Amino acid sequence: MKGRVTIWILRWVLLLVLLPACCKDQVEEDNPPDNEVTEASWMKYSPIRWTHNGSPYESDYCIIYSDGADASMKQNVGAYVDEKFSEILDLFNLQDNSILHFPPGYDKIDVYINMYHEENIAAAYWGSIFMTIRSASADLNLYNYLFKHELTHEFEFLIENAVNLGTDIWFSEGIAIYGGGGLNGIQDLEDLENWIASHADEQGGGNPIKIHVWDDFPPNADVTAYYYNVFDLTMRYILDEHGLGKSPQDILELFTDIQNGVSFASSFEIHFGISLVDFEFRYYDLMRDYMSQLD
Repeated sequence: MKGRVTIWILRWVLLLVLLPACCKDQVEEDNPPDNEVTEASWMKYSPIRWTHNGSPYESDYCIIYSDGADASMKQNVGAYVDEKFSEILDLFNLQDNSILHFPPGYDKIDVYINMYHEENIAAAYWGSIFMTIRSASADLNLYNYLFKHELTHEFEFLIENAVNLGTDIWFSEGIAIYGGGGLNGIQDLEDLENWIASHADEQGGGNPIKIHVWDDFPPNADVTAYYYNVFDLTMRYILDEHGLGKSPQDILELFTDIQNGVSFASSFEIHFGISLVDFEFRYYDLMRDYMSQLD
C-alpha cells in the first residue's frame, strides 16, 4: 500500500469526524424550535418530507430552509450556495439560464439545512438539495466538495427537466465528482491494476460502465461511494486531452439531448465518438492506455 492518503480519504474522514462532533455540541445544548411547520408540501419532488421552522431565506439561486438554523446561518449558506452554483454554471459555460427547467411551481433551488434530524445527508433531487450541517458556526468551506457535487447533480436535473432521469449512473456520478473538484483516488497504472485485481471476482468485475442504473451495483455494495474512484477516473478520461479530449460543453449537450428525448446511449455515441457497448467492453484496456500515457 502506498504511503499516501488520497484526497478522497481526507475529505470523507474529515466530514465523518466533523458531523458527529458538531451534532453532539449543538443538540446537547439546544433543543429543536417549537415553531416547526407541520406540512412539508413545498418539497414536492423529493422523497424526503422533513418539516422546517417557517423562516426560509431567499438568495439569488436558492431558498434556504431548515429545521433549526438561525437567520445568520441561512444567509451564509445562501451566499455560499450561490457562489458554488455560479462556479458550476461557469464550468459548463452556460450562457442562458432560461434553459434550466425548474419543477412546476419552482423558480429557485430549495436547499434544506439538516440541523436536528438524525440522518447525516448530502443529496440532490429535482429542484432540491439536502445537506447536514450541525453547527451554526461551521466552516462552510469544509463542505466545498459536497455542495459542488450535489449542485452538479442539480444542474443536470435542471437541464434534463425530468424526475426519472435517463443518464447512466456512472456518468451522472462521474460528472458530479468532477464538478466537486475530483478525487484522484486512482492516479497511476498500479492503482488501476490494484482496482481490477480486487474486483475481478465480483458482479461486473468492477467495470463502472456496467453501472447503468442503481440496481446494477453489486449486492451489498455501498452505492454512495463504492465506485467513486473509477467513476472519477472515467470522467477524467472523457475530459482529458490524453483521453477522449471532450469538454463540459459536450456533457451539457448530452443533458440537453436527454431533455429532448434522445437515449443516453445514442447521445453518448454522438458526442463522445464511441458506442456505449464498445466503451463498456474495452473499458479496462482504454484505462490502461490512458494511465500509461500519464505515467
